[in-house]
Amino acid sequence: MCLARAEKRPRSTFFAVAFTGWLTALACLGGCSLITIKSPEKPLSTRDLNARILTHEYAAHFISAIEQTADEIADGTQDTRIRLNTLRWKIAVAASSQRAASQIVPMMSLLDTWALSVQMAQYLDTGNGGALFGAQQSQAVTLARELAHDAETSARGLLSSQEFTRDQRFVEHYARDYPLQSLNFTRPSIVERWVRENGSESKLIESLGTVPESLAEARDLVRMYGDNTPEQILWKAQLLAQQSGVNGRDVQSALKQLDERMARLSALADQTPDLLNGIVRDVQRRADTSWSQMLGELRTQGMTLSGTLSSEREAATQSINEQREALTADAVRISTQLVQQAGIEARRLVREALILIIVLALVVLGLPFTAGYLVGRARRSA
Repeated sequence: MCLARAEKRPRSTFFAVAFTGWLTALACLGGCSLITIKSPEKPLSTRDLNARILTHEYAAHFISAIEQTADEIADGTQDTRIRLNTLRWKIAVAASSQRAASQIVPMMSLLDTWALSVQMAQYLDTGNGGALFGAQQSQAVTLARELAHDAETSARGLLSSQEFTRDQRFVEHYARDYPLQSLNFTRPSIVERWVRENGSESKLIESLGTVPESLAEARDLVRMYGDNTPEQILWKAQLLAQQSGVNGRDVQSALKQLDERMARLSALADQTPDLLNGIVRDVQRRADTSWSQMLGELRTQGMTLSGTLSSEREAATQSINEQREALTADAVRISTQLVQQAGIEARRLVREALILIIVLALVVLGLPFTAGYLVGRARRSA
């Protein structure tokens, strides 16, 4: 009779009552040592944390070493083409290294910086960049090989022998399939290549780390971009100025020639003042006009350079904002996935608990009735 009435009740009411009973049971067992509530926050593994730290340090060393070598090459030549190539090299290396080191997955950052160093070494040695720096090309090639070796050494120290062999093969295949074509350093995503080769089911990272670890990473990235962004803006400004043909030597040469001409005219006027006074005045007037035109051109170039610097600064700020928004979106997405998985697990536990309660109720209530029925039947038979 009781079971028949229960079956006639709405299904939602039944589950609501059962769920309330389950919550009450959990509250009663709250003091039990077997029940604990853990935060979903999980620290990074030792390998991932070390990979993140070493990658950031390597990226800083990578940029500074290439900047020093590029400046030495530029100081050792008068070739304008080589000087422009050194500026392009520094700009491309700084931007590519920062992007590789700021990957959200520590091991992907390590592989990306490692692959970048291998690609650059091949590009300067046997690739399209084999004649960028003329007689000083060997200096750039030697540095690129040393940086590639340093990246490989760092990876060898972090990974097991099996993992290192696998990742070394992956980096070599990536560098072979996607060689650098120019000083723009255009590179496809290494994460997409990794997922494509290992399958979409492979997990890139187990955890984003604790809050202190995330703050430490953000501090390192801000320091990295803060140290290199002003220099990148300056390098781009220098590149634009040299490409337009405006430099300090040209201005000094023009002023020197003007002074020499004025000195010769003054000497000639002193020798024949009556004949050359008019000529001197005319020349002075033309010189003043030329000087005004030169100042106007310099002012125009300065305004153009100022506008270029502003544009580059805005582009750098927008890039940093996009990186920050991407990191925030990844964090929100992962937290949403964690909440959804926790909800699925909670619903599964509730269903299992309800089934267990129903079975226990059937056993507890059914055994006495069954025993009474069997005893009564045995007595009637006797």
